[in-house]
Amino acid sequence: MNIANWTMPYSFSTINYKQKGLLAEALYLLVIGVLSPLAVGLQNFSSFSYTLSYVLLNIFSLPVLVLFYRAYLPQTIGKRRYILSVLLFPVFIALYELNDRLAMLALLNLPFIPAGYKAAIQPAHPEQLFSLHFNEYFGYTILVLLAATSLYVIKLLFKNQYNLSTVENEKLKLELNQLKTQLHPHFFFNTINNMYSLSLQQSPQTPKMINGLSDIMRYILYDARNEQVWLQHEIEFMKSYVSLENMRHEGQEAISFMIQGETQHIKIAPLLFLPVIENTFKHALRTAMTGKWVKLVLAVYDDELIFQAVNPKMPESNIQDETRGGIGLVNLRKRLQLLYAGRHELAIHDEAHTFTVILTIRFTND
Repeated sequence: MNIANWTMPYSFSTINYKQKGLLAEALYLLVIGVLSPLAVGLQNFSSFSYTLSYVLLNIFSLPVLVLFYRAYLPQTIGKRRYILSVLLFPVFIALYELNDRLAMLALLNLPFIPAGYKAAIQPAHPEQLFSLHFNEYFGYTILVLLAATSLYVIKLLFKNQYNLSTVENEKLKLELNQLKTQLHPHFFFNTINNMYSLSLQQSPQTPKMINGLSDIMRYILYDARNEQVWLQHEIEFMKSYVSLENMRHEGQEAISFMIQGETQHIKIAPLLFLPVIENTFKHALRTAMTGKWVKLVLAVYDDELIFQAVNPKMPESNIQDETRGGIGLVNLRKRLQLLYAGRHELAIHDEAHTFTVILTIRFTND
């Protein structure tokens, strides 16, 4: 096995907040019930069997601690019932002491507990369940309960983090849906204008264009509703759109669309490249400029995708920035920030004779 390529199937960041809470709870109970008394026992007892008996005594005391951070704290501090928490705290301390006495009684009746250890705990008179003296040191009890309170706070932090993440994700989805809603009418408006222009010219390409538009509408209305689509499907959609635009320029292939690299088995957010294509068509093909052309290139290299659109500029045009593209490129920038924050670059090169847009997206490894 190649150790360099081996990764753990699970990590702390991949588990949900409930699993994180259970993990923190298990670690707390392990420390309080086993590790801490084990360390104390090894220092204070000459016999290892005495140490194990002390560990078992602490394990028997765990149920009341679970009750503390699962019932007492959520129903008092968790609901901001501070006065009730103060009133019930002495009751819980008495309950903790009662649980300790019951644990001692259990050890006294277990046959495998050493007689010497039983003799050591007998003077505490655990059978006197409701006596007024305390077997447990109050300071140690408070320390254990503070640790349980810390556990409760940690579990709350995990839950709040989950809630904030859920709200943020829902907000992102809502914003993305709104952006898509803006994009669809924008696309259809431009395409229908093209069809109207051809129909006025009584072009024989009009029926073919209507059929092509039908395929494009099907993709936008159904496939593009998903959060991600196969890159190959997105490429087929772009080819259809390019074909429709080429019909408007009968007798010439004004648009070239090249694909490089392996595009299979890659998923991507739908309609990412459409604003770039529309902006390019608008400024290169729908003007009075002669020698119209557009070059589109989509390349995949390992974990990186690069989409490039290049078109010539009219000689008298000195500025061609994204504001001339209307909502298209503005929309794209917002979507990229929401979907690929920190993993994308959108570069615009406005040169003397050409206008180039380069979109780079880096994929993360699963």
